[in-house]
Amino acid sequence: MKKVELKVRQGFSKGAISPRLFGSFVEHMGSVVYNGIFEPGHPTADKNGFRQDVLSYVKELSLGVIRYPGGNFTSGYDWQDTIGPVTERPKKIDLAWQGIEPNTFGLHEFFKWLDMVEAEPIMTVNLGTKGIDDARNLVEYCNFPEGTSWSELRKQNGQEQPFNVKLWCLGNELDGPWQIGAKSAYEYGRLANESAKAMKLVDESIETILVGSSTPRLASYPEWDRIALEEAYENVDYIALHNYIDKYDEEDLTKPPKNERADTKTYLAKAERFDRQIEEIIATCDYVKGYLRSDKTMYLAFDEWNVHSQPEQTYQKFQEGSPIDWCQFTMEDTLLFGTLGLAILRHADRVKIACQSLLVNTIPLILTEKNGIAWVNPTYYVMQHLAKYAKGTVLDQQTFCPTYDCDTGKEVPIIDSVVVENEQEIVLFLVNRTEEKVSITTTHDFELETKAVQLVVKSDHLLDKNTKDAPNTIQPIEHVIDVNEKNTIHMVLEAYSWNVIRLKKCEEPL
Repeated sequence: MKKVELKVRQGFSKGAISPRLFGSFVEHMGSVVYNGIFEPGHPTADKNGFRQDVLSYVKELSLGVIRYPGGNFTSGYDWQDTIGPVTERPKKIDLAWQGIEPNTFGLHEFFKWLDMVEAEPIMTVNLGTKGIDDARNLVEYCNFPEGTSWSELRKQNGQEQPFNVKLWCLGNELDGPWQIGAKSAYEYGRLANESAKAMKLVDESIETILVGSSTPRLASYPEWDRIALEEAYENVDYIALHNYIDKYDEEDLTKPPKNERADTKTYLAKAERFDRQIEEIIATCDYVKGYLRSDKTMYLAFDEWNVHSQPEQTYQKFQEGSPIDWCQFTMEDTLLFGTLGLAILRHADRVKIACQSLLVNTIPLILTEKNGIAWVNPTYYVMQHLAKYAKGTVLDQQTFCPTYDCDTGKEVPIIDSVVVENEQEIVLFLVNRTEEKVSITTTHDFELETKAVQLVVKSDHLLDKNTKDAPNTIQPIEHVIDVNEKNTIHMVLEAYSWNVIRLKKCEEPL
């Protein structure tokens, strides 16, 4: 059995974990909203049309933030179509996804649903087909207390108190040639800067997120980020990162793959791309900080991230709620998803916001059947563990671990790990990337109780999935483990497994 050693010590912290670090994303895309979170007439739907089976799953995630309403959808979005009496709202073509948008789920419906979820909103403004006026008017509608035309219209539409949205994305993926209203980095940087200025004049308490490169696969990466940052640095608070990792390594993730599937070792090693991307964007931000002689540190919002898989249902264009990228993730996908989450957590000192993309039915955490049941992909459990237990600070750690080489990486550790400390406990997040059990020894100087909880997500076969007919094929298993030695913890990780070890601190030092 291979052996791994971890060393952690009190006071050696890498960075504080933001409560916004593990969130998700709801876009008007495919069946995320319609037949996903919103399906009037469904057996579980409440009077608002919100599916309670889906809502129950969402609430159990304990998400910090939820981004809305897009995504590519935002670059053609007119928020004024989504307010007022539902019967008077226009039905329109959604150009981004070539669907029909009925606007029966709009701004007020989203905030009503979000109140039930108890997560913080991130609103995205349209800087594709619209601009400064539309953005600042939306802030006024959402956040200004009363006495202006937009704030009084909000009250007339049934919302007396402001929505008080604090986080605002300044558009979406405007570097991408697929984007409606795509712009050069200089054009976008200027527009974002002036939009942020106007929005903050309406509400100086808000924070804004600059669009960064939509993928490292574009030739403009990371030059786009540098140029846009130079134009908007002092008026924005975060820069956005997006990335999706696919088993096939196709340039266009929307088309069926042509390449052969990567073997498991190669696939799981792709998590290093997140670490590298985060570190490259941090370097870009710090270069711009120095170039501008600024005292301000730019933080990162990884507001679209996930594994990607090919769709298992056919999308019907110009329909309402036809699924896009509806797929059931395997155990193998779940292991990579876990290591992507750990890459984000490992950089918690600079990444302060992150949104798994997307919540329901599109490369999702939660799957639904129209008029039928809801169930979860196994990635749901990893996300739940990260959102619930990655609280406090990330500890610096020394790791002594065997490695392997593959096509996409050299000296890839067989175990990926992050250690977190808060007032109540020490939490170890561990992914075993190998086909063998691995022995872990952790040495520390904390005072811990003698029993710990180990949560394990694994399956007998890497291609196992949770399906409608077998929704519980992969789910967490909980064990109690003994912590008998004062400063040493011994445990064994199952082959190809996601693990969370929760070690409770003693209430009083021994």
